[in-house]
Amino acid sequence: MTTITPAPAADDLVGRLELAFRLLGKRVYFPSLRTLHGVDKASYPLLAFLEEHGQARPSDAATALELDLSTVSRQVRHLEQLGLLHRRPDDVDGRACQVSLTEQGRTGLGVVRATRNQLLDAVLVDWPDTDRADLLRLLDRLLTGVRDLTTPPAPDAVQPHDPEGT
Repeated sequence: MTTITPAPAADDLVGRLELAFRLLGKRVYFPSLRTLHGVDKASYPLLAFLEEHGQARPSDAATALELDLSTVSRQVRHLEQLGLLHRRPDDVDGRACQVSLTEQGRTGLGVVRATRNQLLDAVLVDWPDTDRADLLRLLDRLLTGVRDLTTPPAPDAVQPHDPEGT
């Protein structure tokens, strides 16, 4: 007799993902940022974006990272003060600027990534290669689905409990 295992309830999946993200952040991602003194968790995606793209206008980085330009501008100023970013005038539009990682920024980002790799390797040390490959494949599938999402409609607002019933 074949037993059919039901798909996990959406609540179970959401709960597990929330727990995984929280623990990854708390035990892997945030501790690794301590190697870049003064960098907060919100600025890290900008550093990673610039590592991948070489240089960019802050407006292009804001669009790619789905952030407000004012947020990216503050991050650029802060990261520039830390010596992790370099700002120069844009060759095409003199009113704009291009930002890129400094050598210190590239080195610091490399240390963060090495620390994260070391911590994740400790978690996955007993996993067979097939399980690691499955995880990577499923994460890629999840990321594709998330990237394809449009802004979902807002759920019905939860009303505060009114003990008076009014």
